[in-house]
Amino acid sequence: MKALVKRYIEERENCALAILHAAAEKYQFDVSQELKDSCTVLEAGFGVCGTCGALVACLMVLGILFSEQDAKRIRLFLFLQFQEKYKGFDCCTVSRGRLDCTDVMLDIVQLLEEQIAQNQAYIKKK
Repeated sequence: MKALVKRYIEERENCALAILHAAAEKYQFDVSQELKDSCTVLEAGFGVCGTCGALVACLMVLGILFSEQDAKRIRLFLFLQFQEKYKGFDCCTVSRGRLDCTDVMLDIVQLLEEQIAQNQAYIKKK
């Protein structure tokens, strides 16, 4: 998924939309225009250095692929891994000392892919 995220970044998509598009392509789900539009407000921690938009997009992917109960369970593991690596969830903490968040986006999609692979048996059937 990293290569897909890089491609969407090169196409000037924000962190959330790049991750959502890459996941949709890899895991073969549709992204409605409304969902795309909703991602426009997630960039730069909701524009106020709030929660990392890349992390939010990963949670959205979990919600699309898994039942509510499974997505909530899996999200805890994703949160723990993210917190351990970045010492926070807010955009200011995560992006501190970076010119952009490409490396963060690539890290988090790797964590997302690992969680999806570990929980593949629970993916909702189409």
